[in-house]
Amino acid sequence: MRNIKKPLLLLCGVAFLTGCKKIIDYKPKDSTYNEVFWNSGKNVEKALAGVYGLFRSALEADGSHFVFGDLPTDEFILGSDFWNYTSLVPSGNFVYSYTPYLPSLSDWSRFYGVINQCHMIIENIPNIPDDKFNTVSYPSKTKNVLLGNALFMRAYTYFYMTRVWGDVILTTESLKDPLNVPKLGRTKESEVLDYCIADLQKAIPLLEFSDDKSVASKGAALALLAHIYAWKHDYPNALANCNNVINGNEYSLETADNYKNIWQGNSTESLFELNMRYNAVSNEATDYFFSRFLYGPYIKDKESHSAWMVNPDVAFGELYTDTADIRLKTIISDPSSSEPMLLKYNKVNYYDPNASTTYVVDNNLVMLRLADIYLLKAEAAFKTGDEATALEALNVVKTRAAITASVNTGADLWDEILEERRRELIGEGINAYDFIRMEKLGEYFSAFTPERIEKKGYYWPLDMRTLLPQAPLLTQNEWWKNH
Repeated sequence: MRNIKKPLLLLCGVAFLTGCKKIIDYKPKDSTYNEVFWNSGKNVEKALAGVYGLFRSALEADGSHFVFGDLPTDEFILGSDFWNYTSLVPSGNFVYSYTPYLPSLSDWSRFYGVINQCHMIIENIPNIPDDKFNTVSYPSKTKNVLLGNALFMRAYTYFYMTRVWGDVILTTESLKDPLNVPKLGRTKESEVLDYCIADLQKAIPLLEFSDDKSVASKGAALALLAHIYAWKHDYPNALANCNNVINGNEYSLETADNYKNIWQGNSTESLFELNMRYNAVSNEATDYFFSRFLYGPYIKDKESHSAWMVNPDVAFGELYTDTADIRLKTIISDPSSSEPMLLKYNKVNYYDPNASTTYVVDNNLVMLRLADIYLLKAEAAFKTGDEATALEALNVVKTRAAITASVNTGADLWDEILEERRRELIGEGINAYDFIRMEKLGEYFSAFTPERIEKKGYYWPLDMRTLLPQAPLLTQNEWWKNH
């Protein structure tokens, strides 16, 4: 479907695998191709590299990771070059249906490419003998680790899509015949999330805690499971899985002095991140994805009208009001500026001595980290009636930030948990989902009327002109049928 069929045509038979900005082209020669490819752990590893590469590309498209997760807040203001994004922010009343030149925001096709690749790995791994799994990146591990990675990424991709579009089309097996794509309608969000939970419950015993944060691990799977339970408002299970991450003692918060290490890759508190660092041989870094937050002097000859700037009224008037806050000193530029920058991703690399304007932004994209899980624990503990535990978890993050510990209770404590998530996770593609999950949209943004919230108008619309011809059972999200 272009929502499923187009990427699957490319991926059917593992004809298209991508990772590290390169294509591994194993073109099928005949009908026995699958039997030839799925015969070793090294080939499974290549297929898994394709999963991570496709997922990274899916988030990069039109900057959609930050568009979905950050713009539907009041934390950034847009330079004039981003005129076609202005309907997506509070002043534009979050009109997600108006996205000129931004096709990725209403087309979920690319995510089905990731999912189908995961399907193929999961289906084919059991048929490969164990002794074929002495692989390049996993030399001491069995095929279970690779299977766990595929299960984790399938769950993560479906969960990611669910938070953006609500009900999705749930496929549970790979496309066998690209000329006969099954006609499928959308599956209820609750069923998709249960499918994700089942995948993670299978993955967790297969995975190990790992020092390599760019692939799935037991800690990452437990953290993702906690987030899915929280999204379902199953807070007892969310709390249990937050505790499993924290009490495992495999991770620790970076110190205040090393706070910026978080976004430079493989930090002590990172649970899962996408590799986007510069490497002269296999480079995943770009000059466009993170650079939206930066202008001069970090990027030569770039002015603020070409950037997303931190909203100074929100940053300095609401969030970082404690002048001792280390985040104010390390991740937000000059508090006296009317156009402050987010500096989490300011490791700009002018790597080519022969090209003075050629650069990449040399940071990783952190998807899950320990501070997030402490704050999710605070949320879950509060919702299960344990305010003492909620305060304790909240104050772990506040203490690292060198700001005054909270003593709040009741509604004030609930509000402070959200505000601390905003301070800590700004610009990480997360905070917009926090407003939805914590049911705070109507309180903060007038555009989210009771009617809009009831009709789930916080989910994004689909491009029916593109998707419907290939998916005749597809329906539009309710709010966007008339908006």
